[in-house]
Amino acid sequence: MRMSWLFGRGNTQRAPLVVALLVLVNALFLRVGDPGALSRLRDFAFDGFQRLQPRQYSPETPVRVIDIDEASLSAYGQWPWPRTVLAELVDKLTEKGVAAIAFDAVFAESDRSSISGMVRELGAFTDPETVRKISAAVQDSDKVFAGAIASSKVVTGFGFDLNGGTDPPRRFFGLAFAGDDPSQFLPIQARTVRTLPLLVAAAKGNGSVNTDHESVVIRRVPMMFRLEGQEGLFPALSLEALRVAQGAGTYLIKSSGASSELSFGAHTGIVSIKTGDMLVPTDARGRVTLFDTGHMPQRFISALAVLRDKVPPAELEGRVVFVGTSAIGLKDLRNTPVQDTVPGVEIHAQLAEQIIEQQFLARPDYADGAELIYLAVIGLLFVWLLPRLSAARMAAVAVVFIGIGVAAPWVAFSQFHLLLDPIYAPGTLAAIYVSGSVLAFMRAERDRREIRGAFGLYLSPDVVEQLARNPALLQLGGEMREITVMFTDVRGFTTISEQFDPPGLTRFMNRFLTPMTDLILGNRGTIDKYMGDAIMAFWNAPVTVEGHAVRACETALAMQARLRVLNEEWKAEAEASSRRHIPVNVGIGLNTGPASVGNFGSSQRFTYSCLGDEVNLASRLEGLCRTYEVAIIVGANTRSRISHFAAVELDLVMVKGKTEPEPIHCLVGDADLATSSAFRALAERQEAFLAAYRGGAFVEAMAMIDSCNAAAASAGWHQGYYGVMRARLDGLIVNAPSDWTGVYVAREK
Repeated sequence: MRMSWLFGRGNTQRAPLVVALLVLVNALFLRVGDPGALSRLRDFAFDGFQRLQPRQYSPETPVRVIDIDEASLSAYGQWPWPRTVLAELVDKLTEKGVAAIAFDAVFAESDRSSISGMVRELGAFTDPETVRKISAAVQDSDKVFAGAIASSKVVTGFGFDLNGGTDPPRRFFGLAFAGDDPSQFLPIQARTVRTLPLLVAAAKGNGSVNTDHESVVIRRVPMMFRLEGQEGLFPALSLEALRVAQGAGTYLIKSSGASSELSFGAHTGIVSIKTGDMLVPTDARGRVTLFDTGHMPQRFISALAVLRDKVPPAELEGRVVFVGTSAIGLKDLRNTPVQDTVPGVEIHAQLAEQIIEQQFLARPDYADGAELIYLAVIGLLFVWLLPRLSAARMAAVAVVFIGIGVAAPWVAFSQFHLLLDPIYAPGTLAAIYVSGSVLAFMRAERDRREIRGAFGLYLSPDVVEQLARNPALLQLGGEMREITVMFTDVRGFTTISEQFDPPGLTRFMNRFLTPMTDLILGNRGTIDKYMGDAIMAFWNAPVTVEGHAVRACETALAMQARLRVLNEEWKAEAEASSRRHIPVNVGIGLNTGPASVGNFGSSQRFTYSCLGDEVNLASRLEGLCRTYEVAIIVGANTRSRISHFAAVELDLVMVKGKTEPEPIHCLVGDADLATSSAFRALAERQEAFLAAYRGGAFVEAMAMIDSCNAAAASAGWHQGYYGVMRARLDGLIVNAPSDWTGVYVAREK
């Protein structure tokens, strides 16, 4: 079928309207059907909300994890531990006054390390009477464990597994429900793996260790389960632990059709589960959405510390504890919305915390309808406005309503813990706007291609794009902006270049400049120019870059790290070709301050660059890297914006073109290094060294150099700075100036 009636010259208004309407209608039909892909998309969006604002962990909440960690395994051997050790652990926890102990484990078999079991095996080698006497004298370790369980409030665990049996786990509770029978809404399991009856009989509760297996990310955990072919319901470990901790004996499940619950005759599902004073709102299938804090080490107490009585009673008294493992080798690791590879036991602990704190995430019953109505109403408004508004006004309308579609779910989540879809409605509105505006965009793109073709050969890509969007910028001039400027230079480049012929030198420089450029551009820097082996770049222009000083310093550190890798590659290549390897070292100068940024040159040709005193200072700082034999020097303005980075002050320097001395700093490493004890020791010794040096105590300063150098090595700071200062102090000791000010006057640019 020919579509000229729609896209012909006389139908420029009809085309965007019809295309936009088709997008809206198809989107509404898709949303009503709600396929699994859309549900997963919502889950990803809700995961993003939790990563942006996870549940705040409160150490006051009386829940802890007793962690069978690597240290515990090293001390007591591989898992499973002898039941006598577990009995001792239960006894220790009971002595400390815990409210309940829940095991995130299934003890399905007898203790293979039990001495009584070994004695019974002696029957093949000795007479029965001897075996009987030894057996009578040795206590069975499973019975020891059962005795410890019986003296405490312990919740044992069972699991659902297709390779298990069909007998139901034991229940310790009564069950009541209001409204529809909840069993019709719960997930059904086929088989179980149960803890030994001897141990379960001694316990006060029994709960499922299973979590949700709908996807690789644990988002929703059932609070109750059904077993195929069996009567009754079975609780989750977290819920059963809270029941036992309260001394409650019953679960009350409220479903659709219960008093005060509007269902209009529909069997819509479970509403809540209550045990003792704990009310747990659930979704229709009896699941609780994990309101994730991420992994919190404060939640964990090492089992080793408990067994060795190193945990204060106040840390355990009155708390519900879950016994599980964070050891990687035991493979009990799960992915959650906030973090990957979280110990599975921590999920049970988090659910218990949520119930105690009454902090729940919920997708309300009206969510689907509200989202559909919003999409239909605003989508029709878009379709109606597209041919009637200018591109700029339509864009403003689109931004407002798409923004509402994103902001409203975020407010609902952050303020009320409600889960509303922030993707589908805004995404559909964006599709309507884009599809309806496609003809105007195509015309605009045609104009932009003409500009890109004219200027793309000699202007930077960022500037070309800016000119394409705003051709009025094709004139000389600039603006004052605060920027961070970087200058880099290869040390001893002449000597290095003598090893290569012209093509080889070109390949060498490309191998050096390409990764360095990638690092600058990848961290939102702008390449100003290449000057042989040198690079000039800056941040925060032509587009605003938040934290530009931090990004520039991160880039400088990454460039030095990448250079170390390149040097290893070049060394291997030089050795393979029997050629002497000359290490490549790069000095980097960074400075932050106001500069004029814009198009500079002549009316015939210009380039996008920056000018100003702070730019010149950055160039001088790069030159000082050679003087002080360090890799990265930053000015005082930059240092003030990266106070959390590892940097040490080097000197007060009067650079050429300046009338006041400039404090210069060497950037040693990132924020992680800054918090290390080795760097703090270096910073303290360097501060003392500079104080002595500037105070004219040259002999004392000289005496400090060896300890400073050792501290630098411990902190991983590879430099020649202290050798330079040693040589300078030698001269000052011999010929101390009478007018000493502690300022070094730079002789070179």
